[in-house]
Amino acid sequence: MGNAAGILSRRNVVTIASGAALLGLPSIAAAPSATLAAEKSTPIARTDARTGHPYEKAAARFEAAIGRLDAAAAAALVTRTAAWNEAEAEFAKMAGPSGLMLFAKFDQGAIASLTGKSVQCRLYIVGNPAVAARILRIDPRASLYVPFRVALFQLEGESDATIAFDRPSSLLGALGQQALGEIGAMLDREIDAVVEHVRES
Repeated sequence: MGNAAGILSRRNVVTIASGAALLGLPSIAAAPSATLAAEKSTPIARTDARTGHPYEKAAARFEAAIGRLDAAAAAALVTRTAAWNEAEAEFAKMAGPSGLMLFAKFDQGAIASLTGKSVQCRLYIVGNPAVAARILRIDPRASLYVPFRVALFQLEGESDATIAFDRPSSLLGALGQQALGEIGAMLDREIDAVVEHVRES
Protein backbone atom coordinates (compact mmCIF):
# COMPACT_ATOMS: atom_id res chain seq x y z
CA MET A 1 0.00 0.00 0.00
CA GLY A 2 3.01 2.28 -0.21
CA ASN A 3 4.93 4.18 2.45
CA ALA A 4 2.46 5.25 5.11
CA ALA A 5 4.80 8.02 6.21
CA GLY A 6 3.99 9.76 2.96
CA ILE A 7 0.56 10.73 4.19
CA LEU A 8 1.93 12.79 7.04
CA SER A 9 2.60 15.86 4.92
CA ARG A 10 0.48 18.10 7.11
CA ARG A 11 0.20 17.52 10.84
CA ASN A 12 -1.51 19.97 13.13
CA VAL A 13 -1.26 20.08 16.86
CA VAL A 14 -4.40 20.76 18.82
CA THR A 15 -4.59 21.29 22.55
CA ILE A 16 -7.18 19.34 24.49
CA ALA A 17 -8.55 21.19 27.47
CA SER A 18 -11.72 20.83 29.44
CA GLY A 19 -13.33 22.17 32.58
CA ALA A 20 -16.09 24.31 33.94
CA ALA A 21 -14.01 27.48 33.74
CA LEU A 22 -13.47 27.06 29.99
CA LEU A 23 -17.20 26.48 29.45
CA GLY A 24 -18.25 29.39 31.59
CA LEU A 25 -20.22 27.10 33.91
CA PRO A 26 -20.95 28.22 37.48
CA SER A 27 -19.36 26.30 40.32
CA ILE A 28 -21.56 24.20 42.60
CA ALA A 29 -21.77 26.11 45.87
CA ALA A 30 -22.84 23.09 47.92
CA ALA A 31 -19.92 20.98 46.71
CA PRO A 32 -16.99 23.12 45.57
CA SER A 33 -14.72 20.07 45.31
CA ALA A 34 -16.98 18.72 42.53
CA THR A 35 -16.07 21.58 40.18
CA LEU A 36 -14.73 20.15 36.94
CA ALA A 37 -11.20 21.12 35.99
CA ALA A 38 -8.68 19.97 33.42
CA GLU A 39 -5.85 17.92 34.86
CA LYS A 40 -3.53 19.21 32.15
CA SER A 41 -3.41 20.31 28.53
CA THR A 42 -2.08 17.65 26.17
CA PRO A 43 -0.85 18.19 22.59
CA ILE A 44 -2.57 15.88 20.12
CA ALA A 45 -1.10 15.14 16.68
CA ARG A 46 -3.56 15.17 13.77
CA THR A 47 -3.03 13.88 10.25
CA ASP A 48 -4.66 15.55 7.24
CA ALA A 49 -4.16 13.54 4.04
CA ARG A 50 -5.33 14.66 0.62
CA THR A 51 -6.75 11.61 -1.17
CA GLY A 52 -6.41 12.61 -4.81
CA HIS A 53 -10.03 11.50 -5.35
CA PRO A 54 -13.30 13.45 -5.33
CA TYR A 55 -15.48 13.18 -2.25
CA GLU A 56 -17.84 10.33 -3.15
CA LYS A 57 -15.09 8.19 -4.67
CA ALA A 58 -12.81 8.74 -1.69
CA ALA A 59 -15.64 7.83 0.69
CA ALA A 60 -16.41 4.65 -1.24
CA ARG A 61 -12.75 3.63 -1.26
CA PHE A 62 -12.36 4.28 2.46
CA GLU A 63 -15.49 2.34 3.38
CA ALA A 64 -14.43 -0.57 1.19
CA ALA A 65 -10.98 -0.69 2.79
CA ILE A 66 -12.18 -1.47 6.33
CA GLY A 67 -14.42 -4.12 7.85
CA ARG A 68 -17.79 -3.73 9.56
CA LEU A 69 -18.74 -4.29 13.18
CA ASP A 70 -21.52 -6.85 13.40
CA ALA A 71 -23.26 -5.52 16.51
CA ALA A 72 -25.61 -8.51 16.76
CA ALA A 73 -22.73 -10.97 16.64
CA ALA A 74 -20.81 -8.96 19.25
CA ALA A 75 -23.85 -8.93 21.53
CA ALA A 76 -24.23 -12.69 21.10
CA LEU A 77 -20.63 -13.20 22.25
CA VAL A 78 -21.40 -11.27 25.43
CA THR A 79 -24.73 -13.05 26.02
CA ARG A 80 -23.17 -16.50 25.95
CA THR A 81 -19.99 -15.38 27.75
CA ALA A 82 -17.87 -16.62 24.88
CA ALA A 83 -14.27 -17.64 25.39
CA TRP A 84 -11.89 -14.79 24.62
CA ASN A 85 -10.11 -16.67 21.82
CA GLU A 86 -13.50 -17.15 20.13
CA ALA A 87 -14.25 -13.43 20.47
CA GLU A 88 -10.85 -12.47 19.06
CA ALA A 89 -11.36 -14.74 16.06
CA GLU A 90 -14.83 -13.31 15.43
CA PHE A 91 -13.56 -9.72 15.53
CA ALA A 92 -10.62 -10.59 13.29
CA LYS A 93 -13.09 -11.84 10.66
CA MET A 94 -15.12 -8.64 10.94
CA ALA A 95 -12.05 -6.43 10.55
CA GLY A 96 -10.49 -8.28 7.63
CA PRO A 97 -7.01 -7.46 6.30
CA SER A 98 -7.01 -3.84 7.51
CA GLY A 99 -7.37 -4.82 11.17
CA LEU A 100 -9.96 -2.04 11.49
CA MET A 101 -13.72 -1.90 11.21
CA LEU A 102 -16.47 0.66 10.91
CA PHE A 103 -18.57 1.07 14.06
CA ALA A 104 -20.73 3.94 12.79
CA LYS A 105 -20.95 6.55 10.05
CA PHE A 106 -22.49 10.02 10.31
CA ASP A 107 -23.15 12.05 7.16
CA GLN A 108 -22.85 15.44 8.80
CA GLY A 109 -22.65 17.22 5.47
CA ALA A 110 -26.12 16.02 4.44
CA ILE A 111 -27.65 17.82 7.42
CA ALA A 112 -25.47 20.90 7.06
CA SER A 113 -26.43 21.15 3.38
CA LEU A 114 -30.05 21.74 4.39
CA THR A 115 -28.98 25.29 5.18
CA GLY A 116 -28.76 25.93 1.45
CA LYS A 117 -25.01 25.60 1.01
CA SER A 118 -23.57 22.26 -0.06
CA VAL A 119 -21.24 20.78 2.57
CA GLN A 120 -19.33 17.56 1.93
CA CYS A 121 -18.17 15.88 5.11
CA ARG A 122 -18.81 12.72 7.08
CA LEU A 123 -17.54 11.22 10.30
CA TYR A 124 -16.53 7.60 10.81
CA ILE A 125 -16.09 5.78 14.12
CA VAL A 126 -13.32 3.25 13.52
CA GLY A 127 -11.54 0.63 15.60
CA ASN A 128 -11.41 -2.99 16.66
CA PRO A 129 -13.12 -4.32 19.83
CA ALA A 130 -10.39 -6.89 20.42
CA VAL A 131 -7.70 -4.22 20.34
CA ALA A 132 -9.85 -1.92 22.48
CA ALA A 133 -10.13 -4.70 25.07
CA ARG A 134 -6.34 -4.89 25.31
CA ILE A 135 -6.20 -1.13 25.78
CA LEU A 136 -8.98 -0.93 28.37
CA ARG A 137 -7.44 -3.67 30.49
CA ILE A 138 -4.44 -1.37 30.85
CA ASP A 139 -6.40 1.84 31.41
CA PRO A 140 -10.21 2.19 31.28
CA ARG A 141 -9.82 5.94 30.72
CA ALA A 142 -8.89 5.06 27.14
CA SER A 143 -12.57 4.38 26.48
CA LEU A 144 -12.62 8.09 25.61
CA TYR A 145 -10.28 7.39 22.67
CA VAL A 146 -11.18 3.96 21.27
CA PRO A 147 -12.80 3.49 18.87
CA PHE A 148 -11.38 6.63 17.26
CA ARG A 149 -12.81 9.16 14.81
CA VAL A 150 -11.94 9.67 11.16
CA ALA A 151 -13.29 12.60 9.15
CA LEU A 152 -13.57 12.71 5.37
CA PHE A 153 -14.36 16.04 3.74
CA GLN A 154 -13.88 18.12 0.62
CA LEU A 155 -13.36 21.83 1.02
CA GLU A 156 -14.97 24.33 -1.31
CA GLY A 157 -12.70 25.05 -4.26
CA GLU A 158 -10.69 21.84 -3.88
CA SER A 159 -10.87 19.00 -6.41
CA ASP A 160 -10.29 16.13 -4.01
CA ALA A 161 -11.27 15.00 -0.55
CA THR A 162 -9.16 14.95 2.61
CA ILE A 163 -9.06 12.31 5.32
CA ALA A 164 -8.28 13.64 8.80
CA PHE A 165 -7.84 11.95 12.16
CA ASP A 166 -6.18 12.43 15.51
CA ARG A 167 -3.41 9.88 15.64
CA PRO A 168 -4.33 7.00 18.00
CA SER A 169 -0.84 6.89 19.48
CA SER A 170 -1.14 10.56 20.35
CA LEU A 171 -4.56 10.14 21.95
CA LEU A 172 -3.45 7.16 24.02
CA GLY A 173 -0.20 8.92 24.87
CA ALA A 174 -2.24 11.55 26.72
CA LEU A 175 -2.90 8.94 29.42
CA GLY A 176 0.78 8.59 30.29
CA GLN A 177 0.73 4.79 30.20
CA GLN A 178 3.90 3.41 28.65
CA ALA A 179 2.19 0.06 28.00
CA LEU A 180 -0.19 1.73 25.55
CA GLY A 181 2.61 3.02 23.32
CA GLU A 182 3.04 -0.13 21.23
CA ILE A 183 -0.72 -0.56 20.71
CA GLY A 184 -1.13 3.08 19.72
CA ALA A 185 1.71 2.75 17.20
CA MET A 186 0.02 -0.33 15.73
CA LEU A 187 -3.27 1.56 15.29
CA ASP A 188 -1.32 4.39 13.63
CA ARG A 189 0.15 1.94 11.13
CA GLU A 190 -3.23 0.38 10.40
CA ILE A 191 -5.06 3.65 9.72
CA ASP A 192 -2.07 5.00 7.74
CA ALA A 193 -2.19 1.88 5.54
CA VAL A 194 -5.93 2.34 4.95
CA VAL A 195 -5.38 5.97 3.93
CA GLU A 196 -2.54 4.97 1.60
CA HIS A 197 -4.92 2.44 0.00
CA VAL A 198 -7.54 5.15 -0.52
CA ARG A 199 -4.91 7.37 -2.15
CA GLU A 200 -3.84 4.79 -4.70
CA SER A 201 -4.81 5.49 -8.31
